[in-house]
Amino acid sequence: MALEQSASISDIRSAIRELSLRADIARKEGREQDAAELERRAQAYREELSKRP
Repeated sequence: MALEQSASISDIRSAIRELSLRADIARKEGREQDAAELERRAQAYREELSKRP
């Protein structure tokens, strides 16, 4: 998943936090597939963040 170059590091970190929180909620509600998808999205943002200086 390629993010737009205009996304700031702060925006990416916020997205990671939000996706992780939503994944936790999905798990607590028993929605494992949703949680897994949210974690995959958060991981894509983490990978993008690791490429930044």
